[in-house]
Amino acid sequence: MLKNIKIVQCTPQELMELIQVSLKSELETLKRNFEKPNTNKLLTREETCKKLTISKSTLWKWTKEEKIPCHRIGNRVYYKLDEIQACLTKSI
Repeated sequence: MLKNIKIVQCTPQELMELIQVSLKSELETLKRNFEKPNTNKLLTREETCKKLTISKSTLWKWTKEEKIPCHRIGNRVYYKLDEIQACLTKSI
């Protein structure tokens, strides 16, 4: 809510530039808020099970049946969030 109102004389061109700067700033903020989140994130088995609300044995079965692709780094197994989402939308 505005508490203090200041009246400043300016030319129409100056007013237009002030409005453009303000709008540009607000649009950049909105753009950042609506950008697609990073879906290429690697999830651990635990995180994947929690996200899908399934047990580890179900995740293991789906991985073995190649329903969900996994990525191995050393002894660890990871799942990409975007690939999981793509697999889920394919099976529906």
